[in-house]
Amino acid sequence: MPVTRQHGIVRNEEGTPTVTDARTRKRPAARRRPEPGADRQPVTVDRIVRAAFELIEQDGLDALSMRKLADRLDIKAATLYWHVQDKHDLIDLLAEALFADFPMDDLADSEDWKGNLLTFGQAFRAYLVGRRDAAKILTNRFVLGPHLLSSMERLLGWLRSSGLGDRESSYALITCLVYVHGFVLWETTPMSGAVARGETPRDYLEELREELEELSQESFPHTVALAEQLTGPGNDDRFAFGLTCLLDGLAAQTAR
Repeated sequence: MPVTRQHGIVRNEEGTPTVTDARTRKRPAARRRPEPGADRQPVTVDRIVRAAFELIEQDGLDALSMRKLADRLDIKAATLYWHVQDKHDLIDLLAEALFADFPMDDLADSEDWKGNLLTFGQAFRAYLVGRRDAAKILTNRFVLGPHLLSSMERLLGWLRSSGLGDRESSYALITCLVYVHGFVLWETTPMSGAVARGETPRDYLEELREELEELSQESFPHTVALAEQLTGPGNDDRFAFGLTCLLDGLAAQTAR
């Protein structure tokens, strides 16, 4: 029987509707839903390192965990472990990143090796103080990344140009770095429970000075006499004094 079609309805020759020809109708193309995470940034080591530093600035190195880092990146922990083996390897990456960001190339070279090292020490200390737990990340870390190697090569060049022998130059490098790291750890660690709970270091030192000055001069004559110097708030002079003494000691080694 001949049929006609109209708006998807099949009619016979008399115009009587029969059945809807659903199989022959064209449906609009279905919209594909984006897969979960399809619009996320790709996971890279650089992105992992940036996210780790953000967490450290927020909560400190001790609170950093691989689980928290995965949550920060909005990825599964298994994906993170595919890129970084564990927290120890993560800290290795952070250490290299710190050397990558330090403007070593901005430091001028001169024939004054002591001046070069003093300038480096002051600049490196300021750099570490400005980044939470940076000194803790670098303490005893010896990872052969390109930026650490570049900085180490330049420092060793200054030390060897001083006249120090090979053994003394290598020892001096470690000594200088340990001094900077140690000083920054000392000055960025809360000096008391009161400071850790929120009291400002300046207020605490002022209270401490008053307590020292009230000690018995008979029992503690030197401590009382130096109370103001012991509790002064500025560390710049202390740092420069210690580093200068260290470099003067190295210079004495070259005269032997």
